[in-house]
Amino acid sequence: MGKSKTTGFRCSTCGRDHHELPAEWGFREPDEVFALHYMAKYLRTRINADLCTLDESRYFLRGHLQLPFVDAGEFGWGVWVEVSHDHHDVYAGQIIAEAEGKPTTQYRLEGRLANAIPGYRKTLGVPVHVLLGEGKQRSSLWLPSRSRHALAREQAGGISAARHHELLEACGYFARPG
Repeated sequence: MGKSKTTGFRCSTCGRDHHELPAEWGFREPDEVFALHYMAKYLRTRINADLCTLDESRYFLRGHLQLPFVDAGEFGWGVWVEVSHDHHDVYAGQIIAEAEGKPTTQYRLEGRLANAIPGYRKTLGVPVHVLLGEGKQRSSLWLPSRSRHALAREQAGGISAARHHELLEACGYFARPG
């Protein structure tokens, strides 16, 4: 899925040369919405590329959770975060203001991950901080510094090329044709 790519390298995990591996991986919907039958999804959700509402009582926004590479660059997860109704409305207001050419303000919100991220244990419901993006930039996500989750440790300390390979393997990237 990622448009951004890393430069190639010889993988110590599988021994193959990999050129231009994805430097981001994303989810199109929160997991709970993705699991719905298409007609239930039609009846119960409102969704676009940035916002989602489920049953008019649960609210989600899309963000970007970055993991730095230990060498240089970064890998990003495009994930959904469940937020309060008020935080959802703040984000929607920011999008409207941006479209109307009005100035926007950076807001810091709280939320919980709404995707099970491959390569990690139990990411659904993990608390995150959300910094609303400016302009067309996707909101930035980061785990609280007190978090003991492996995702938080990798966000703070970075990932190696081998770990990048493991994450893409967990996503099924290498099983895909081409």
